[in-house]
Amino acid sequence: MNLTKLFQTQAKLDERIMQEHPELRGQNNLDWKLLALQVELGECANEWRGFKKWSKNQEPRTAVVNLCVTCQGTGDENYETVTEDAESGCKHEFMKCEECNGKGDIGFRNPLLEEYVDCLHFILSIGLEINTKTTVDWDDIEFFETDITEQFIEITSRILELRSWESSNTWAGLFSEFYVLGKMLGFTWDEVETAYFTKNAENHRRQTNGY
Repeated sequence: MNLTKLFQTQAKLDERIMQEHPELRGQNNLDWKLLALQVELGECANEWRGFKKWSKNQEPRTAVVNLCVTCQGTGDENYETVTEDAESGCKHEFMKCEECNGKGDIGFRNPLLEEYVDCLHFILSIGLEINTKTTVDWDDIEFFETDITEQFIEITSRILELRSWESSNTWAGLFSEFYVLGKMLGFTWDEVETAYFTKNAENHRRQTNGY
């Protein structure tokens, strides 16, 4: 894991956001980032679904069809009139969408992983906000016998702890527990980093488009 590269990448996005929202400069942005992290963590839990004991569907959402934006999933880009017929007056021939080759989708997306890396964005941004100097020794991260529900709650506790005690050590504790959660959800760190850089690029595009 290259934590330095992740921090550098996140810093560029944070600076881009500051350029688009100059009112954020010179103020303490920690509280809203902590709240945003809690919201994203809840959305991650929502995609995991394992806490929804009232539901018959508690399977994590890890493979959802990604519909083609161009044709909105129809597979057809447009149509043109070919001939007239007695019933409808015209006959339409549908043109295959070039973007998805008429399939209507462009593969699968992993909502659980997407929400996990959304959390990672804010954890890194919080680390930058408090100017953390920590480096995390992954060999020292301990895996205790717990379940995923308890791990989500533990991370929430670490977020609140960081608000009370802003330090590199508390941030490292938060990051470590988050790393453990990723392992429990079945992600390799290579998968996480790839998804992070993909979403980071999307976040830059959103700033360009006035998101």
